[in-house]
Amino acid sequence: MLGVSRAGLHRTDVTEGRRRAADPPWTERLREWIQQYLTFGYRRLWVLLRFRDGFVVNRKAVYRVLKEKGWFVHQRVSTPRPRVQGWTSRASRSNERWAMDVTHIACGQDGWAHLAAVIDCHDREVIGYEFALRSRAKEAARAVEAACFARFGTLRPMGAPVLRSDHGLIFQSRQFRQACRDYRLP
Repeated sequence: MLGVSRAGLHRTDVTEGRRRAADPPWTERLREWIQQYLTFGYRRLWVLLRFRDGFVVNRKAVYRVLKEKGWFVHQRVSTPRPRVQGWTSRASRSNERWAMDVTHIACGQDGWAHLAAVIDCHDREVIGYEFALRSRAKEAARAVEAACFARFGTLRPMGAPVLRSDHGLIFQSRQFRQACRDYRLP
């Protein structure tokens, strides 16, 4: 009708010609609160301005002023902890190094069961295990006991292998560590 396409018509951005507004009257008081409480965020500072000082101010306005002035608290960057290398545990012969872990198995209506297993790192054979309803140090010690019986025929073998685990709560308990000392497992 006008001979101009609709794509050519658009609104002009009203913020282009707008001047930056003057700082609100509570900006100086905000700066004082920040100097007094260095770790407070914008919500806490808003509470101080609104309820202690009586300024009628919006949280978003406090956020905007902090952003414009660069007064935000710099968040400490939490870097991820270095993960354990996923190396394969290698042993040059059988009964040199054993690894142990506990896994949890869903058993339908009966809930969860727990499998503590000991594996020989050389031939990758499960040499001892304990399948139980609970995941306690007692069950883990029984799995080590089964491994000692299966490989050596006794609980206190001479020249026992090194036992490696993920240092979970079970493996750090006094009962499990005492059992390993009793079985001569370093």
